[in-house]
Amino acid sequence: MKRIELLDLWRTIAIVCMVIYHLLYDFAIFGLISWQEFFSPGLNALQKFICCSFIIVSGISSRLSKNNLKRGVVVFLFSIVISIGGFAVGEPILFGVLSFLGCAMIIYGVSGKYIEKASEASGFFMPAVLLALFFITKRWTESAVVEVGFLFPLGFINQGFHSSDYFPIFPWIFLFLFGTWFGGLLKKSNLPKWIYMSVPKALTWPGRHSLLIYMLHQPVLYGITMILTRF
Repeated sequence: MKRIELLDLWRTIAIVCMVIYHLLYDFAIFGLISWQEFFSPGLNALQKFICCSFIIVSGISSRLSKNNLKRGVVVFLFSIVISIGGFAVGEPILFGVLSFLGCAMIIYGVSGKYIEKASEASGFFMPAVLLALFFITKRWTESAVVEVGFLFPLGFINQGFHSSDYFPIFPWIFLFLFGTWFGGLLKKSNLPKWIYMSVPKALTWPGRHSLLIYMLHQPVLYGITMILTRF
């Protein structure tokens, strides 16, 4: 089917917001703004919008894609590079958003046909079930503390766990699957025509290259912030 450019626009908005958010994060690290200012209600809401956008759009795209397994492996390998970079600058990243997205794509690549059958059988009950499971497991995993340290990819952490970016399988897989359900509606062209409209390339280019921007933006922003602190 024809590429849905509105999804690229959504990614563009999310990636621009992410760059701004991470620039302010670097400002906080270098003392240009206070941590209290960084953890303001507005920026906390922006962070939630960014991460939920990436996960939902990734789920939608996975429903429309035919090579989720390959895409998932590539994204997960890039997440390893990001994790190494995080440890190098003293900001450990253990199962960040790229790690999660890579695993979610792999899971869907292996079991997508069964998930799609369950989705079709459940109809419009499916999104309500997925969102309910998301909030239930989110509350459950956030309140659970385990003694072992190797369960963090699933959402169970011990007291010494720390990660600058953390999106475990549970509860976020349910938000990803919510995206795949919505992607099914898009695939069947059951939504209003304006959703399938064309968008200027200048507005979709960042969204089409979001992984590249994600990989490169933080070293650039970190360098810019270091320069600013010298003045």
